[in-house]
Amino acid sequence: MKKTALFLIVVFLSNFLASVEAQTGTADASFDEIEILVQNGNGTAEKSVRVRFDEDSLNIASKNGAISKTFRYADIRSAEYSYSKNPRWKTGLGLGAASILFPPLIFVALPVAFSEHRRHWLTIRTGEDFAVLKLSKSSRKMMLPTFETKSGVRINGVGEEK
Repeated sequence: MKKTALFLIVVFLSNFLASVEAQTGTADASFDEIEILVQNGNGTAEKSVRVRFDEDSLNIASKNGAISKTFRYADIRSAEYSYSKNPRWKTGLGLGAASILFPPLIFVALPVAFSEHRRHWLTIRTGEDFAVLKLSKSSRKMMLPTFETKSGVRINGVGEEK
């Protein structure tokens, strides 16, 4: 009986300390159920990635660990979230409007616009780069608050609500 009680106390304390560490933002976090839209010739492809929040940057890496993009929190200008058939931009008109600012986005906008199902999208933009991420339902619930906490950038909701 004493061993069981001691075991339960140790488990409780370790869970409590882990939650305190997560709330204070000292722990690094990573999310796996995410895909990034990448240019593939004249079209786009969805590539499975892991998003990791480090102390001063957000890293997007392939499943084998190779980092494909790094966004320093200080460089992030905006972030937009939408639950829609295609990724949205501030205007809510989709990535077609954004292609004026970033011409390669036209290759993302066209194929994605034909999707029939609504998805969770997060677009992260700096002055020189951007990433369009498709989030799973489960990863969205934790990743969006983690992004805002770690980066200090408020996510703007655009398009349809979920």
